[in-house]
Amino acid sequence: MSTYNRCDLLDQDIAALLNQQAEGIEYEVILVDNNSTDKTAEKIAEYTRRDERIRYIFEGRQGVAYGRNAGIAAAHADLIAFCDDDVYVAPDWLRKMKQALDGHPDAEFVGGKVVPVWREAPPEWLTTTMGPLALQDYGDRPMRVSMENARCLVSACLGVRRRALERAGLFPLGTQRVKDSVGSSEDYEWELEVWKYGGYGVYVPDIVCYCEVPPSRLKKGYHRRWHLGHGKFNALARRRDFEGGRWRFLDVPAFVYRQILGAGFGTVAQSIRGNPAAAFEQENYLLFYFGFIRERWKAQLSRGRKLDSGSGAMDRT
Repeated sequence: MSTYNRCDLLDQDIAALLNQQAEGIEYEVILVDNNSTDKTAEKIAEYTRRDERIRYIFEGRQGVAYGRNAGIAAAHADLIAFCDDDVYVAPDWLRKMKQALDGHPDAEFVGGKVVPVWREAPPEWLTTTMGPLALQDYGDRPMRVSMENARCLVSACLGVRRRALERAGLFPLGTQRVKDSVGSSEDYEWELEVWKYGGYGVYVPDIVCYCEVPPSRLKKGYHRRWHLGHGKFNALARRRDFEGGRWRFLDVPAFVYRQILGAGFGTVAQSIRGNPAAAFEQENYLLFYFGFIRERWKAQLSRGRKLDSGSGAMDRT
């Protein structure tokens, strides 16, 4: 578990990891302090003195992928389970994770549900499938995820074989969440590398983590910021599904411009019809594509400035 400035959540998180119904499974708990500025180090130190299964790792390079990759490097086992610092795992989480990996020996990774625990009643416009909530529930039946069924299994509740990390590489740095940024896509980008070589994962609904949804994620402003960020990270990823087609303007595929126009019209149309939830959904699509376009335009402008600067230097010589 990589953690950044969430010292107040660690007691619950660590207690859940230590009090597992493991049934003889030997395991270590690696807590990566991703350059926290609160009392994270002191909090973890309390637990390392009490329980030898706890290991403290400090990673000064800011970013969730840096943190997870540092934990991978420190881990001794061939099976590595990930959870986030804003979730706590079910009492049988580890056992269910191990059973799933043993039961699907050809699968490179497995993942399960991230179930909400509401601190306050969610607003009417909110649905649990919205990406900014960082939840996961694909139903109550196991499901294979691959290039043919490209469902991301989030690293808040993920079990991975070391062989997959050796073959697909570690979590990508270019699309990682850094500090308080939102909308990152490092989980999906890593799983995409697995799918590219023919590997696959399995969604197992019996594997469960719980996420206490903070009040900040129940605000429209947070959802707007998340979708802007998600658009930016998708622009950085340069995945094939966003790069198809010959027609481009300022390094943006033509279909993206069509999508942003459609989302703009959809926002207005749903508002006129009196469907505020549908209108907000269309607005978020609009912000996603705007974030994508803005990042590509910014990169193009930066490249143009560098070319002009290089040309000026040549003229002076």
